[in-house]
Amino acid sequence: MFGLAWTDWQLWLVVAGIILLLYVGRPYLHGLFRGVFFGLAYVLRDVARRLENASNNIYRQYIELVASHTAETLEQRLVSQEMKLEKRAPEIDRRISGIVDKLDTNQSDLSETLEAFRAVDLDERTLDTVRNRIEANGNGQSRAKLASAASDVRRAVKEELSPLRPQINALRSELKPMAENITRLRSISNELSRSSKQINKDLSTFEECIHPDYEHRREAAQRQSILIPWLLSLLVMTVALTGVFLNFFLIQRPMAEIVGDDLQVMGVGLPTAAALVVIFLEAVAGIVLMDAAGITKITLISTLPRIHKRVLLYAAFAFLAAFSFFEAILAIQREVLIGIDQETTRRALGELPAEDAGETGGISLTMIGQMILAILIPWLLAVAAIPLETVVQNFILILRLVMHQITMFLAFIFAILATVLKALGLFVLRVYDLLIFLPLTVEKMFRRIRAPARKKQASGAS
Repeated sequence: MFGLAWTDWQLWLVVAGIILLLYVGRPYLHGLFRGVFFGLAYVLRDVARRLENASNNIYRQYIELVASHTAETLEQRLVSQEMKLEKRAPEIDRRISGIVDKLDTNQSDLSETLEAFRAVDLDERTLDTVRNRIEANGNGQSRAKLASAASDVRRAVKEELSPLRPQINALRSELKPMAENITRLRSISNELSRSSKQINKDLSTFEECIHPDYEHRREAAQRQSILIPWLLSLLVMTVALTGVFLNFFLIQRPMAEIVGDDLQVMGVGLPTAAALVVIFLEAVAGIVLMDAAGITKITLISTLPRIHKRVLLYAAFAFLAAFSFFEAILAIQREVLIGIDQETTRRALGELPAEDAGETGGISLTMIGQMILAILIPWLLAVAAIPLETVVQNFILILRLVMHQITMFLAFIFAILATVLKALGLFVLRVYDLLIFLPLTVEKMFRRIRAPARKKQASGAS
């Protein structure tokens, strides 16, 4: 060190001087280290606290959005269920009234039959017949006399029950309709019970979503699944996008005959750009149609007055019909262009005779299929606006959850860095004190020696 060996006294003198300098500057260097390490730790801790608060606010906003969206959905469902029950109430009343009338009629018939049965006194009649027959035949116990007595009893019972056979037959005929009516009443009761349970469940969830207490809203929002509906809607949207690509390839080639294929728009061919514009306009018309019809709420059309929504509904319907007709014409034109290209290729190869050049074919199955696709795809794009609403809404909610998790992770990282810096500062201070432990030990010894003298001075002064 500095060209000196460990055995040289100059080296030890330099080390002793450095230790003394460190001892003298201990209060200032301690303050510097504390200011650097503890100050940075405090700043990082404050950043972590702010990030944690921001994460909690994001999650609270997510809960409020989910709760409000769920409450709005449940409100619409409850209104639709109420309207459905109001429409079905007269029918249900009519059905129940008819069934009850039939049951009343069956009950009256059963009452008459039961009264007829009660009027029959089989016990007394049977005993009288048996007693008279035995008295007429004497006290013999022969089998013939007993058999004759039994046959007389059977005949007497049959004669007594013969007037009741119509009531018995009527009773049998009434039991089956009665069972059917009871089954119908039970099915209506079960249906109404299921509806009431679902309404009570939706109403309970709706009340929790609009409850003034945040904890109730949070519990109601946490029970709602946003990932599964988002994935299902995304799957439907993927299928719809395949229809968009199919529609693009169907109309791209005929568009070249309309707009030409010599120009480019931002490096894209004009037929391609025109086909994309047509598909975009079809999608916009579909969204407007669904919003104006009240099926979706992607735009602000649902907040417009009813007359304006009607106008937009009819306009969007007319535009989609026009686009369907336009794409059907493009499909026919595409088939004609394909036929012309094939004919040109055959002529170039010499496969088509000259006398057959003027012949034209009828409408092929391929052209019919393309026309059907051209007519249906714009309406399918309009229907795709339904899952698009769920995709957009749930994507915003999922994005908030992701932001919540990211801010929580950053808050955790900054908190760890603050703890590490604080621990590192304490470690540096301990190492610093370790380097000057000898002067510190001497200082402590002097303090212990001077402590009794100070106590005596303090007691004498008092």
